[in-house]
Amino acid sequence: MSDLRALLKKHWGYSEFRTRQEAIVEAILGGRDVAVVMPTGGGKSLCYQLPAVVLQRTAVVVSPLIALMQDQAASMREIGVNAAFLNSTLDYEGAREVRRQAESGALQLLYVSPERIVQENMLAWLKQVPLAFFAIDEAHCISEWGHEFRPEYRQLGILRERFPGVPIAAFTASATRIVRHDILAQLGLRDPALSVSSFYRPNLRYVVHECAPRQQDSMLDAALEWYQEGNVILYAPTTKAVESIAQRLGGQGVPIVPYHGKMDAALRQRNQELWMSGEKRVLVGTLAFGLGINQPATRAVIHLALPKSIEQFYQEAGRAGRDGEPADCVLLWQKRDIGLLTHFVQQLQDPAERERAWQRYHTLRRFVEQPRCRHRQICLHFGETPRWETCGACDVCGVALEWTTRKYTPSPRTKAKPTPAPIAKAAAAAVTSSLRTSGQDALREKLRAWRRDLAKQQAVPAYVILHDATLDALCRQMPRDLGELLEVPGIGERKAERFGTRILELIAGVN
Repeated sequence: MSDLRALLKKHWGYSEFRTRQEAIVEAILGGRDVAVVMPTGGGKSLCYQLPAVVLQRTAVVVSPLIALMQDQAASMREIGVNAAFLNSTLDYEGAREVRRQAESGALQLLYVSPERIVQENMLAWLKQVPLAFFAIDEAHCISEWGHEFRPEYRQLGILRERFPGVPIAAFTASATRIVRHDILAQLGLRDPALSVSSFYRPNLRYVVHECAPRQQDSMLDAALEWYQEGNVILYAPTTKAVESIAQRLGGQGVPIVPYHGKMDAALRQRNQELWMSGEKRVLVGTLAFGLGINQPATRAVIHLALPKSIEQFYQEAGRAGRDGEPADCVLLWQKRDIGLLTHFVQQLQDPAERERAWQRYHTLRRFVEQPRCRHRQICLHFGETPRWETCGACDVCGVALEWTTRKYTPSPRTKAKPTPAPIAKAAAAAVTSSLRTSGQDALREKLRAWRRDLAKQQAVPAYVILHDATLDALCRQMPRDLGELLEVPGIGERKAERFGTRILELIAGVN
């Protein structure tokens, strides 16, 4: 186990594993099938990335989005792990080089889409690759009972049929008990090591608010004045709504970008990068935005219409507060949303699919309309029974966000963020102080600017260079040499080698 921690420190720059990570890594290294349910931000990716480094063979990761697999492969290469992807963005020579590396055993991680991996020529080629294991990301997509069912995922059971001796590890952030059982059955997992983390996120505050007609715009204006630090995600129900909100708020000077599936792919990627880097703090998107998004400093996720299910709300809201600091998950819904949801359900042709959609609809209605603890309702939905009845971190349990009240009047001249409402005791205990000296603030801005420029040069998201949590740690610890730099969480040997001199220069400049 000391070897695992040495690799964790060398590549990822962390001295300790998070909860459950080590046991999952050990199970994969022991050759077992694994099924993991771990909330967004819990560190699922490391659970299959670290075993791939140890086993010295190729781990094949099934990932649903091209942009996601490219970012993850880039992140791995940044820390000295040989990773690549096979998808339609590669030309013939690029794909041939990836295949050559995989066949020779030089590739530790290979990312592919579910559509590609089930193709007959791909399955035949994989026989030539020294395989470590298969990792199925976003595994809930395999289940018809899930909220994001994708037919191509349903075919992944062929991996067990064609490669009976290769372990399979399935990962998801949101799966009810029936979905978990379906994942195991569809993938043919044999006596898997099952790891289900708590669905309780104590640093998140859930607030559900029914808006009167024409009230939503003014509440949204108040919200964006309130959240002046960190990033914000707005979820709108339609492409038309996304464009309208982006145009209205952009015209008011809000640093906002739109994101939806009908946009040109290059523009969509550009907007995501602007948001990830912090150049544009606010992103308004449809459901097309979010899968695999890694922006820990997101302070609020605001839904501007009812989602289709609790799972969808939990997964999207869970993109807030991944750094462990307080964040708000707000659902501003209107009566007209109910009509839109029922319309979508009625359009479904398959009777079984329509019945499942009606079940999700009624569960969601109970969630938003019944005065029961939001955190508890979510936990119960996923099959977890908390020992507590009230959380102190939702609107039902006493949380009132100032900007959602009639007393709060936004002013365009106000620049300072108001003092936040008290947060739950459970959150306060887990949250580090965000107060910084003026020198630390100056350093953080310099580090962010340097990271933003470097990310642009390399055409990767800013977090691939360094996470926000690592920037915060640099500002707190102020390392003076490479030895001290390696003690900063998130700085492994490769990052210290590549960026250490410049980081130390920036730190010295503010001392």
